[in-house]
Formats: sequence, C-alpha cells, structure tokens
Amino acid sequence: MKKVLSTLLAAVGLTVGLSAPSFAYPERPESARVWYEIEYFPMRLISMAVTTAWDVPTAMFQDAIKGSIGGTKMVARNLGDEDGVYELIAGGLTGGPVGFVAGGAYGALHGAAYGVHHGFVGYPSPHSGSHSMIFQGKGFVVPYDDNY
Repeated sequence: MKKVLSTLLAAVGLTVGLSAPSFAYPERPESARVWYEIEYFPMRLISMAVTTAWDVPTAMFQDAIKGSIGGTKMVARNLGDEDGVYELIAGGLTGGPVGFVAGGAYGALHGAAYGVHHGFVGYPSPHSGSHSMIFQGKGFVVPYDDNY
C-alpha cells in the first residue's frame, strides 16, 4: 500500500512540477519591465532545462531515423539504383547504421541548441515549437519581443 501511495504521489508531484511553470508568468506592465525580467529569470532557467531535456531525445530519435534513411538511400544511389531491391539491402546494411549514428549525434546537438534557445527565449508563434510541439509549441516562457 505504501509503494502504491508513494508512486502515486511521485507521479502527481512530477505532473504538477512540469505543468505549473506554464501557468506561472505574471502580467508584464511597461513600467516594471526590468523588474519583471529579474523576477522571471528563474522561470526561464527552469523552462530551458525542461525544454532541453525534452528536445534532446526527441531530436536524436528523429534525426537518427532521417540519417538512417538518408544513408541507406545514398549507398543505394551510389551502387546504381536508389530504388533497387539489392541496392537498398546493401544500403540498409552499410549506410543505414552509419546514418543512424551520425543522425543521432547531430540530433543531440540540434536538440540541445533548440531546447536551450527556445526554452529560455520562448517560441515566436503558438504554431511553432519543439520537435513534438511541447505544450502546443509554447514552451513555458513568452518570447522576448515588443508585441506583448
């Protein structure tokens, strides 16, 4: 019974901890812009950490798959026929794994840069966002701009 309760409390705490920041930012009056940014800075750091933690694995997976497909197609194309059965098998055995590793490495860097930037600065539009449209593409913070 204690294990179930502790697991439930951990799940609730994690859910609240990850969703609470999206409701946390206050109004930004023009007269207190600097003070607002000082108070809001810790929220930007939390948002940056969470968004990066989300974007790195999703970008690694996404770019590894793209790299695997690209490596397979490249080897098949260099063997003579990009859509040939034997060429694709050879490409899948040689270029696929290389593309998977290279794409995963690129995805780690790409996801980290994307997560750090957009986690701290915010997303420019509610229709753009991280690799999986976390919180409908808004991250936790609002963008640095003049139209707020």
